[in-house]
Amino acid sequence: ILVHVPSGDGKPALISLPRDSYVPIPGHSHNKINAAYALGGPKLLVATIEGVTDVRIDGYVEIGFGGFASVVESLGGVDICVARPMKDSYAGINLPAGCQTLNGPNALGYVRARYFDPLGDIGRVQRQRQLLSAIMHRAASPSTPLIPWRYYGFATTAGAGLTVDQDTSLPDVVRSLPP
Repeated sequence: ILVHVPSGDGKPALISLPRDSYVPIPGHSHNKINAAYALGGPKLLVATIEGVTDVRIDGYVEIGFGGFASVVESLGGVDICVARPMKDSYAGINLPAGCQTLNGPNALGYVRARYFDPLGDIGRVQRQRQLLSAIMHRAASPSTPLIPWRYYGFATTAGAGLTVDQDTSLPDVVRSLPP
């Protein structure tokens, strides 16, 4: 997800880049955009995205699968309304339709699933954005800072699960989060 944080009072904009987008990767011909990370880590991924979008990227933040599930667990789960039953053995989930609180493993499966979805990767990025919003909503709810073990757990797991480049500060990350 590419995040644009305007210099004024505007809201951050999130742009999802489907992982299967076929793009030129500097020094590696054309391939799926997610191959850029596999071939050269964050630096090559950033260079690839800059080349494709003609947008300068000022910073990089990464959260791994384990960190992601831990953040959800630290919040006591997140509330998601699942539009239709989801069964995806690749993502390891079998969720009924309806509103429910997802734990870390189910939340991770929810954002990873794409094989069951007729929209494929596009449906997956829509769910990623939905879940990111649910995480921020839960983290910002009054119950998180008022329950010391939840606040500590969230702050600890969020910090441990993030990889940030040397040019990105914590205030930069916080400013980029969706409302």
